[in-house]
Amino acid sequence: MAEKDYKNAMKLTESDNQYIRHFKGNLKVTKDEIAEVMKKGKVNKDYLGKKDAEVSTAAARVLDKLHTVNTEQMQWFEILLAMVFAIIAYMAPIWMLKFQARMRQMEMEDEVMQFNTIILMLMKIERVNVEIILEWLERYANIFKEPISKCVNNYESGAWEALEQLKEDVSYQQFIRIVESLQAAVEKIPIPDAFDELDTERDYYQEKRKESNERLISKKGRIGKAIGFAPMIILFVGYLIVPLVFIGLTSMTDSFNSMQSM
Repeated sequence: MAEKDYKNAMKLTESDNQYIRHFKGNLKVTKDEIAEVMKKGKVNKDYLGKKDAEVSTAAARVLDKLHTVNTEQMQWFEILLAMVFAIIAYMAPIWMLKFQARMRQMEMEDEVMQFNTIILMLMKIERVNVEIILEWLERYANIFKEPISKCVNNYESGAWEALEQLKEDVSYQQFIRIVESLQAAVEKIPIPDAFDELDTERDYYQEKRKESNERLISKKGRIGKAIGFAPMIILFVGYLIVPLVFIGLTSMTDSFNSMQSM
């Protein structure tokens, strides 16, 4: 379209829009009434002095657009899609938090297994004490780093109280068992005796750690595959299935409207 034709088309559209806004909501308006208003120039002066045929053509065009505007309403599938997207948008933060909590649970399990390995090595060293063990745990901690650091800082003011506060700061049961063993070691019980189950069941813990690592890798692999395939599935559904369903529903709606008009 040439620039001149484009400007004329936009001017005509704006003129029609003015009449549409004037008659909007009037379901009983006729073409003759629109033509009469055009001739009198009540809305704009575009049709003053124009021929009856030109005014009649413009009135018919405006009436057709006005009919489309007045009969427009929300379709059932539009409401359904809006509800689906609203539920997804509402639940997305909760799902994200659950996903993060699950990942954090897996990380805590792996970190506690690392703590057990560190304690198994340190308990064989002479003159090792609870404070040294806590310092080493703090060095390799990630999830529990903040509560362990707090416990190390408060250790000089009271070992038992600091460890008791550490138990209150965490909620992971496997880690609490380690803290309870450290409390037992504080009460003048030799560290090897406090962690005797780690020593006597060393092979068991090694196998358990190996199994846990394999299970952790398997879980992360499944999650990674799900995340990796998610964009492709969204692309497939969004660009193929949804448009096909939308076209089918639109065609069916148009067919029902045509049948009702007949």
